[in-house]
Amino acid sequence: MKLGTLDLANRYILAPMQRVTTAPYRRFCRRFQKIGLTSVPMIYTKNIASNSKSFEKELYKIEEERPISIQLIGSDFKSLKLSLDFLESYKFDVLDINAGCPSRRAINAGEGGYLMKDLDRLKDLLHVAVNNSSKPISLKIRTGFARPMDIKQFSKIANDSGIDYLIIHARTVKSSFLKGSLDLETVKHLKEVLTIPVVGNGDISDPKAAKEFIDYTKVDALMVGRESMGNPMIFHQIHEYLTRGEHIPFVNNGDILRKFFNIYEEIIDEFLEGISYPFGNKKFKFNELKRNAIWLSKGIEKSSAIRTRLSVVKNLNQLKMILKEVDN
Repeated sequence: MKLGTLDLANRYILAPMQRVTTAPYRRFCRRFQKIGLTSVPMIYTKNIASNSKSFEKELYKIEEERPISIQLIGSDFKSLKLSLDFLESYKFDVLDINAGCPSRRAINAGEGGYLMKDLDRLKDLLHVAVNNSSKPISLKIRTGFARPMDIKQFSKIANDSGIDYLIIHARTVKSSFLKGSLDLETVKHLKEVLTIPVVGNGDISDPKAAKEFIDYTKVDALMVGRESMGNPMIFHQIHEYLTRGEHIPFVNNGDILRKFFNIYEEIIDEFLEGISYPFGNKKFKFNELKRNAIWLSKGIEKSSAIRTRLSVVKNLNQLKMILKEVDN
């Protein structure tokens, strides 16, 4: 499908999530279903500007994962320009500007979701990005800051900005990830007046929710994040439901957990070939496997007890021993 100037295999996008969508995680999700686009988790422009070398590990082998996006967060024009200069040497496909992050750190710094109430600054940031990067630019937003946006005002900024497409999480910044706060109405009305493609995001928890989101809002593509944690099949489930009307349930058990774990370990080992992490490849591998083993226990009987045990393991042998004991 076409998303702005991008030509993607399909309309599914893996959301950038801090401390989640690492390179092995992105490769893991793509093992079960083609995903049109994945993304490196947001990087603070001020941190790149002050010490770009420290971010090289976040971009190891990024050229092998194309199509892929890099997400930047910040509100300082100079830091953004320096970040764009630093990234020019890397082979990736989209530069995404974050104007939706609801974290306290971002809001206090006047960046991320704060920009939903400082549209003049957002407009200027987009101008810097569009005019100083050779990559297509996307913008990630929310439906407003404390209340739904002024659609006429925002759509003019977006349509005139020169960005390739917009990603919108269907909640206000203040709503964070609050259950029951999804606002598809604003997404629908914004889609109607924008001249650029729109990607929808928020509470796409299963194939049915994905179809309802598309049917109601008419967005061009879907971005899925949290629901992929523990269910790497989510994109395959959505694809089968949207293209063939087939509902494939995800039923977890000990055998499936161990199968996914082994695949993840294989992907990590392959990824680490030729790489030397500053704090050691062994530690990187253990941290990745431990974190994902906890998520992959989702839906298993007594999963709470399993997660408690996994959370305190100190090495890979202990981790694998616990997984061997998980019942089917």
